[in-house]
Amino acid sequence: MPYLIIGLLLAALLLFLLSSWANATVATAKRSLMWAIIGVCLLLALVLLATGKALLAAVPAGYAMLRMFGPMAAARLLKNFKMGKPGFGSSGGTAGQSSMSRTEALEILGLEEGAGEAEVNEAYRRLMAQVHPDKGGSDWMAAKLNDARKTLLG
Repeated sequence: MPYLIIGLLLAALLLFLLSSWANATVATAKRSLMWAIIGVCLLLALVLLATGKALLAAVPAGYAMLRMFGPMAAARLLKNFKMGKPGFGSSGGTAGQSSMSRTEALEILGLEEGAGEAEVNEAYRRLMAQVHPDKGGSDWMAAKLNDARKTLLG
């Protein structure tokens, strides 16, 4: 009997979500679907953790982290975690402020010191194609790429 009630509640929730998505714009529907998938992944990770399968729980939790923060931010978080640094970057500022150092801008774009304008623009375009919010990336990472380009090109 409890499974029947849970099934009916889930069916009602699904019908509610489908009816709200029917009237939504494409961008809103994409965004809400992405957050629903992230929520399911996090819920699955919690269930796996609760059942003692912590290693297996890293898979859906890692996917959710990649979808929320983007591939470059996740890699940078892991790099900083290995080096013992808290947070994502050394500047302490938020994306949108141009207090980024030249070294940090080069690191974000994956360039060496002395990179020219063409190299900066090419790296910016290549990375922005991966992390742009319209492609499912994060606003934060797109803003960091914009700040890095602005810092390097002036």
